[in-house]
Amino acid sequence: MGWLMAYAVTNWFWRNPLFQPLNDTQAWNTLGQLLSRRWSLTECRATVLSMVRECPDVISLHLRPNRLFKGFTPGQHVALTVPVNGVLKSRTFSLSQAPVADGSLRLTIKVKADGQVSKAASTLKRGDVVVLSQASGAFVHPRPERGVLLISAGSGITPMMAMLQDWARQDAPPDAVLLHSCRNEAEFLFKHELQTLVHYLPALKILPVFSAESGRLDAARLRQLVPDFALRDTLLCGPRPFMDWVSDFYAEQGLAGQLKQEHFQPRLTPIRPDAEHFTAFHTNGNAAFSARSGQSLLEAAEADGLKPAHGCRRGICMTCQCKKLAGVVHNQLTNTPSGSGEEWIQLCVSTPVSDLYLELANHG
Repeated sequence: MGWLMAYAVTNWFWRNPLFQPLNDTQAWNTLGQLLSRRWSLTECRATVLSMVRECPDVISLHLRPNRLFKGFTPGQHVALTVPVNGVLKSRTFSLSQAPVADGSLRLTIKVKADGQVSKAASTLKRGDVVVLSQASGAFVHPRPERGVLLISAGSGITPMMAMLQDWARQDAPPDAVLLHSCRNEAEFLFKHELQTLVHYLPALKILPVFSAESGRLDAARLRQLVPDFALRDTLLCGPRPFMDWVSDFYAEQGLAGQLKQEHFQPRLTPIRPDAEHFTAFHTNGNAAFSARSGQSLLEAAEADGLKPAHGCRRGICMTCQCKKLAGVVHNQLTNTPSGSGEEWIQLCVSTPVSDLYLELANHG
């Protein structure tokens, strides 16, 4: 009971206007950051320890987070926030290294010509401070009980690397196969780390496919390289088109239930010209906005002049989450329908299947 009382008193202090400015967290943050830019009462901040160029268009940031970071499970991701032309912008990246004793983190980032955050990240230097979200995501497989197949392409190998490192530390590491596709050997991320990891994970089989030399990975090649793929739990991460064909192939084989995917953007449903229109109602029964079948609820609400809270627009950050009281939506990330009753949904990756009743807050 003592800790409950302490929590109640602390919470009361920070909320009570009588104690301002002593309980002004923003003021304390500003004061603390004069001493250390990593210091914050409310934000998870991290200091850049180093920036390593893995290949011409991929970097790794080594970061030391402050005490507010709560840790992660290999396979999860964080949102990295950096200033871009004076404006803070965020993007989600997988952690590419298993937890280490000193608490440092590694983010491996593909620098894209049109990627504002990735380009800004590539200019960071030792001592710079960035903002991180807490780790999230269900793309984890902590203790496999049977063989595992990891299928990745390009920078999709990053969460795989963290999981493989974690499995190598276990008393009974799994029988694992890494099937990785990239253009050529020079773009094979973590090639040398993987060669070292094999000594600690002797059951690991590494199967690179260099598309510039032997063509793209397809279903026939997958069958040839991993004949027992149907007997393995499978983890998949890579560019959207790559993931789409693997997902479709597993569904055709009746194996969709043993395939786990990391999504960084939704699998968009085409909006037909004759698509049916549905209405989203406020809880008071008034119409809020209309949306067509296949259209994201966030885009539909914005088209009707509403301004719901949102962040990544890819189903990662949960900022656009709201409560659905009734009606059915289709989740574009998981490719599954919701129930018809009360539940939380994400506007950016949900499309209507029926009329809806939403607890919708307008932030305009």
